[in-house]
Amino acid sequence: MNIDKNMLASLANLDDKTLISSIRMIAAASGIDLSETKFEKGQLDALRTAMRGATDKDIENAKRIFEGYTKK
Repeated sequence: MNIDKNMLASLANLDDKTLISSIRMIAAASGIDLSETKFEKGQLDALRTAMRGATDKDIENAKRIFEGYTKK
């Protein structure tokens, strides 16, 4: 999956339920189980703000971090 600014902008514009579902799906594709994770409104708002303001460098750093959590 190629995560870029356009994808983040699209995710940021989703309603809460769809955003949570998308986060869980992306995580599951990488072997991370977030099925029991609770997402609060404030967390989702902060995530949207971060996604909308992410730079290319931020995205590359996030990809490296995310790769550390994926199952090999």
